[in-house]
Amino acid sequence: MTFYFGEKEGDELMRKINLRDINRHARRWDHPVKGLLKYAQSVKKHGGDILKLPKKDRERYCVSLVGLALKNDSNLDWWTHMPNSDPPDGLVMTLRQEKNGAYMGYMREVEVVEHRDASEKILDVIRSKMAEKTYESNTILVCLALTPAIYDFQKLATMLASIKSSLKHIFVVFTGISLTQGLLSADQIQTTYTMVQLLPVFGQTTLNIRPYLDDFKERYNKGQESRIIENNRLYYGTANPKHVKNNS
Repeated sequence: MTFYFGEKEGDELMRKINLRDINRHARRWDHPVKGLLKYAQSVKKHGGDILKLPKKDRERYCVSLVGLALKNDSNLDWWTHMPNSDPPDGLVMTLRQEKNGAYMGYMREVEVVEHRDASEKILDVIRSKMAEKTYESNTILVCLALTPAIYDFQKLATMLASIKSSLKHIFVVFTGISLTQGLLSADQIQTTYTMVQLLPVFGQTTLNIRPYLDDFKERYNKGQESRIIENNRLYYGTANPKHVKNNS
């Protein structure tokens, strides 16, 4: 399915940002899979217990998944950045070439909240975040569900729709699949995640990261798994020692 991220003509979320403005937010932007690989390394380091991970690593996981969802929806490259301090918890950005050849960016801020209690408490967790402050119009809220339980996401979406808030785009993510979606092998579960859109419209999909992992490997081998913006110019960046920074 295709999520609705607010992308339509005239929407503030589609406001163009020039390279200089993007550079003010961050110089380096990474392929979303790079964030997932860092997350996997952290999970391994902490014995597979996601609750023992530094909070920043769980936030990186969520921001990376948003980047992949946007990439899946738009068929465009989306890049991620994790600020040293929040808000926001993360940023996602895509670049589009205009008719004059110049690049413009489209950016989203990502806020992450975690749910660790009984399933019926998830409404309170999200509602508290919605009322916390006034958010930028381009903000996406992601709730990371850390408690395996039975959730009525359709009911949750209906209840959230009645709450006044500047947050208009809200998702729940969790590793694996819902109980109604059939069985997966242990290997498939490790590379599969579910993303539920609660606002502005309800939707749910399960994605496997393997195709995106292949895409990342191909870009890494070419030395093109990151984008760097310097002095209003765009470059490829890489951690591959075989390559150096290349002008796009």
